[in-house]
Amino acid sequence: MNSFVTKNRSTMETKTLFQKLDSTFSNLVKDLGHIENDIFFYKEKAEKWSIAEELQHLTLSILPINNLLSQPIAVTERWGPSKRKSRNMEVFLNDYKKATMGREWKAFPPFVPKTENENPNYTALHHTSDQLKIKDFYKLTGNQIQGLRDLFPITGTTRKKDIIQQFSEQSTMLLAISKQMDDKQMDDIQLPLPYIGLVTFKEALYFTLDHTWHHYNSIIIATKENDQLGFGRNITNT
Repeated sequence: MNSFVTKNRSTMETKTLFQKLDSTFSNLVKDLGHIENDIFFYKEKAEKWSIAEELQHLTLSILPINNLLSQPIAVTERWGPSKRKSRNMEVFLNDYKKATMGREWKAFPPFVPKTENENPNYTALHHTSDQLKIKDFYKLTGNQIQGLRDLFPITGTTRKKDIIQQFSEQSTMLLAISKQMDDKQMDDIQLPLPYIGLVTFKEALYFTLDHTWHHYNSIIIATKENDQLGFGRNITNT
């Protein structure tokens, strides 16, 4: 991993962001360990993800950020510096919501978990149908990201602990990279996100936190529906 020069000038807002990411990631991993295998992989219908797929989707969302931030100079050369300060979390999430307004808020194709023997129409069932937004995203990232979902396929031999470990490794790496930066570095570096285009790294962390909350709560609901009493908590304000 390419190291950053840490200047210990992170604001309280940034330190709170790190704490929320840390607690959300660790609580999710801990709670997932209490779910029985048959519930973890249970898929009620084709249109709905299993808990395994929810978690794999989060891993696929974090992995490209880690790959990009392992080579920050190349990232800046590719997309240039942002030349602005990051929006705060509330403003950014409002802007992100506006960017998806009037459209299906679904994953982009590379972030749809791959399963063994999936139907040829499976990805189309789970990703957004907004082809213009997808093309805009690929213009920024290049077509190589389309192979992302092939990295961690869920097969008949995939174990629950492997899927949890993959998420734990990627989320831990993201926090480690983040904590090496100061606020200026997190404002300067920009990278592409679906729907909204180029955002600062700090804004990408806001997205990751909110995105993880969303799927964490979805996992809690799925678990409760399967009578796994006592699992999870309302973590929206963790």
